[in-house]
Amino acid sequence: MARQSSASLAVVAGSIDGRPRAPEDLTALQRDVWERTVANEAADTFKTAALQQLLKEYCRHVASAHRLAVMIDAMEAQPMMTPDDLGDYDKLLNRRDRETKALADKATKLRLTNQARYTPQAAATAAKRAGGERKPWQMTG
Repeated sequence: MARQSSASLAVVAGSIDGRPRAPEDLTALQRDVWERTVANEAADTFKTAALQQLLKEYCRHVASAHRLAVMIDAMEAQPMMTPDDLGDYDKLLNRRDRETKALADKATKLRLTNQARYTPQAAATAAKRAGGERKPWQMTG
């Protein structure tokens, strides 16, 4: 039996509508992120092994950021923090920031963010429409 390449092993068998299923080596939370992300995009969005690997890393970063947020929330719930606690708290905040930046990077590369979907001109037009600011001649007495 021939050995399979890591790229072929990374490709996940699709579901009935062609959406890739979450890899078995993801945690339950990571699989949940995968399923929600895949469900909100077109069926063929994550069809390549490269995109699936990037999505896998995105799911891991989301789960890590979530775990860090839970730890930060627990520390913030304490009535008082010692100087040691403040050092740990600062480390957690920095780690969450790093994870958030990493997941935002992956989301942009996967074209999951509005920034990645729209040209600057289209985004400006959408922002103007959403602002609802009325022109002086549109205002009533």
